Amino acid sequence: MKMKWIVRTLGWLIVGLALFELATDRPEPPNPPIEHEFEEPTAFPFDITRRYSEIDIAKPHHMHQFVFHYVNEETTQELHYIVHKIVDEPNEMEDISLYGDQYELADGTTAYFDETESTSQGLWWQNRDGFTARIIYYIDGNSVELDDENRLSVQQLINLANQTL
Repeated sequence: MKMKWIVRTLGWLIVGLALFELATDRPEPPNPPIEHEFEEPTAFPFDITRRYSEIDIAKPHHMHQFVFHYVNEETTQELHYIVHKIVDEPNEMEDISLYGDQYELADGTTAYFDETESTSQGLWWQNRDGFTARIIYYIDGNSVELDDENRLSVQQLINLANQTL
């Protein structure tokens, strides 16, 4: 008889705890703001015939990425201006120094020039809001090998980056 009473009491206790857990209103973690303002380049080293942008916030608590595309459909030249930030680790800055030669932007920001592939060129830097920013240049969907005629100078990439500061 005493054992039945203990089992019933434990059963009611478990049911009570389960109901209390369901009734407890726990706040959801706040969504980090996804509204950001970015300056875009306005003067390009080639004519722009189409521009569009993408916002990638599939994981709003992890990473925000914004991609601005600038295309010349006739020459198939394309620039991407990409800014992204890991929002759940605000103190973790990406080490972009691995991307190549170091240069300085107009506001003193350090930028790194990357030309590890023969089909693209890139300039990487950290912007003032903690975003990693980069400008990537390529031709025909990154399939044309860049030569002296169609390669951009590092200064042209720096000029584009300076327009975003």
